[in-house]
Amino acid sequence: MLKYLAILLFSIIFQTNAYAADIFEYPASAKEVAEKLPQLNSVTCTFNQEKTFKNKTLKSGGNFKFEKDKGVTFETLYPVKSTSSYSTNQNKQINEVVTGIANKDYSFINKNFNLFYVEQSGEWTVALKPKDKSPAASQLESIIINGQTNIKKISIKTLNGSSTSINFSCGL
Repeated sequence: MLKYLAILLFSIIFQTNAYAADIFEYPASAKEVAEKLPQLNSVTCTFNQEKTFKNKTLKSGGNFKFEKDKGVTFETLYPVKSTSSYSTNQNKQINEVVTGIANKDYSFINKNFNLFYVEQSGEWTVALKPKDKSPAASQLESIIINGQTNIKKISIKTLNGSSTSINFSCGL
């Protein structure tokens, strides 16, 4: 009995990891993603971030604020205090991706990215890969966003081999 339970547990874990690793095998239209993705609302969270490049990893963390009609603000508290605001007046492309997903307005995203979507056990994953003629195609390999009620994690990979992983803790 214990042997069968171990095999079942292994199968579930393997299937979950395979699903996440194969997100790019699940293309989706903007309409499909908009229909399946839960409504994202304004939220304040804490975040932990790891940036890796040239075999070095930098860790940071702090407070994150998403205002649905305005954009995103990262208030980094360590290792150095700083604030990065991605509002409609600053860094327009990042703001258009974030507010587009939250407001289910995919016009900018659909024009510049190929979309992928999968949902399993109440958790969803959306991935974006830049289209060949998109301005992002010269810098960005992919963006993968995971969540349930709120976004839990964003992973960004660039063409130069660097990566950024941001984990969010909301409503705790």
